[in-house]
Amino acid sequence: MKTLHLSVILLTLSGVLTQDSDLGVKYPDNPICAVRGFSVSIPCSYYYYYYPTSKPSIQVTQKLWCSMNSNTDICMNPPYVYNSSSITTSDFEYAGDDKSDCTLLIHNVQFSYSGEYRFRFITDNPSDRYTGVSGVILQVADLKVSLIRLSGIGTLKQGDSLNLTCDVNCTQSSSQFVWSKNNERLNTSGRVLHFPAVTVRDSGSYTCTWKTNRASGSETISLLVEGDNPENPDHWSVWMIVVVTGGLIIIILAIAAVIYHRRFLCERRSVHIEQQKEDDSDIYANAQQKEDDSDIYANAQQKEDDSDIYANV
Repeated sequence: MKTLHLSVILLTLSGVLTQDSDLGVKYPDNPICAVRGFSVSIPCSYYYYYYPTSKPSIQVTQKLWCSMNSNTDICMNPPYVYNSSSITTSDFEYAGDDKSDCTLLIHNVQFSYSGEYRFRFITDNPSDRYTGVSGVILQVADLKVSLIRLSGIGTLKQGDSLNLTCDVNCTQSSSQFVWSKNNERLNTSGRVLHFPAVTVRDSGSYTCTWKTNRASGSETISLLVEGDNPENPDHWSVWMIVVVTGGLIIIILAIAAVIYHRRFLCERRSVHIEQQKEDDSDIYANAQQKEDDSDIYANAQQKEDDSDIYANV
């Protein structure tokens, strides 16, 4: 009889402790999908409070995230992918706070990051530390853009029909697919981009961007359509551009050559004129010298004649 009474007392005390505080963690109900190489947000919320409210409030002192791929003790001991007491640079970033938000951001997601993640928080009350069990599941997949031919074989030619299909191989609701060509958004949506009859103008780079409220990713594929009809205006327009561009280049080179030739001739003419002036100066100097020599010779001859006349006299 005493033993039974003691059991009742222990059960009553246990019930009082459970009602005295309330701690918990909430995760999304469905798995979260992420694209390899991009970022993903894992939403999470937690709560902690006391009964009765007259007691002083508690404070969160440590926040932890663990991956159940490497942690098997309900996140009570390392390893952790995030530990607020030991901040290190990694792909795992805490985006929550010390009150209710425990959101985790994962950058550069890899296939090895797939699995279950759990959040644990510790307060300044030694008895209040809690791990949210049945954590959130992360699925990692590749985003693929596939070209599916509906008509035609070999090289893409005008008139061929095809689909560009965007696929993410993981479960995710409320997904959105956005298409763009050469970085310009197209006025279309959905995972399939349909081309009933392609033309040369359809050539370019097509990007599919996959979005959810928690993750995103993109993949690009190139489309090259060859024109097989020489009478097609697109075909001739390309050739006209090539011919006109080539003609302009030739004209520019010809003008440059003419200008260079004229400048060369002008320089040669200037040199020739200077040389001619120098030669004329030399000729004039020689002539002047000869004239002076003649005058000297004439004077000498006159003196000799005068000497002969004087001798005769």
